[in-house]
Amino acid sequence: MLVRLIFSVLIWSALLISARSEPFRSIPIEAALGIPILPVNIIDGTDDRDSLLTIGPSLGLSAEEIARIRKVSGYVGCFLPTPSVGTGALFLTNRQIITAGHILYTRDGTRRSECFFKNQATDSVKIDLDTSRAAFGAAPPKAGSNADFAIVALAEPIPDATPFPVEDSTPIADGDRLIVITAHPAGMAKTVDNSVPVAQGCRVRRVPVSSEPTSFYRTDCDATGSSSGGMHLSRVDGQLVFRGITITAGPWQDPAFRGAPYDERAGSVTTALGTDAAILAAGKRLAGK
Repeated sequence: MLVRLIFSVLIWSALLISARSEPFRSIPIEAALGIPILPVNIIDGTDDRDSLLTIGPSLGLSAEEIARIRKVSGYVGCFLPTPSVGTGALFLTNRQIITAGHILYTRDGTRRSECFFKNQATDSVKIDLDTSRAAFGAAPPKAGSNADFAIVALAEPIPDATPFPVEDSTPIADGDRLIVITAHPAGMAKTVDNSVPVAQGCRVRRVPVSSEPTSFYRTDCDATGSSSGGMHLSRVDGQLVFRGITITAGPWQDPAFRGAPYDERAGSVTTALGTDAAILAAGKRLAGK
C-alpha cells in the first residue's frame, strides 16, 4: 500500500493540473520517477514538438478541432505492479480508448492494474480503464511489434466527446502529412504545460506491405519516452481522420540519434500501427458494432 502511495504521488505530481488558475511548468514523468531522459530520437535536426495551443493553428487546426483533440486524447497509465505512463485516445466511441499494448504490461509480461485514462480538455476528467473488457494484439505484446496495441473500455463514457473517424477506404500513403498528438513525452526541447497535449507536424515516409493482420507505416516524427500510443491524424477531403498510433522509435536514449537524419536502416525512424485492418475490426467488436 505504501509503495502504491509513493508511485501515486510521483505520477500525479507530474500529471495533475494545479489548483491555481495559472498553468504550472511541466514535470516530465520520467523525471518525477527518477528515470534518466535524453532528447533523442529527434529526427532530421531539431525537436519540432510544441504545445497544441501554440503550434495547432500553424498545422491548420481550427479552434474547434483543437478543443476536440483535447477532449479525446490524453494520458494512459497504470499504478501496479510498477508505474507506466503513455498516451491514448478515444477510438470509435466515447467508451473506449486505444493505446500501445506494452504500456499495460510489465517487461516480464505481467498485466498491469489500476489503470486510467485522463484527457487533456480544459475540463479534464480521469476515468478508470476496465481491463476486463479489452482487445489486445497479443498478451503480452512485444513492444514495437505489429501486435503492440490495446483497445480498452472505459469504466464510464466521456460526455460530449467525439472520437476522430477512421477512413479505411483511403489508404495512407508515402508523403502524407501527419499531425501527431502526445500527452507529454519526456526529454522535449520546449517546456509545455502538462495539461495541454503536445503536437507535431511530420510525414509518412514509407508504407510497407504488411504480412500481419495489422498495417503499419514509418515516419519522421520525433519520439522520446512516453510517446507510445500517440494519436496520428491526417486530412482526407478536408476531414481530420485517425490514421494510427506511435508504437516505437529508434534507440531514443542513444545520443547519436539526437537530430540524426531519417534513416530506417540506422534506426532513426518512428513506427506507427494503422488504425485500420485488424485494429479497426477489434475496436468494432469491443464496441459491439
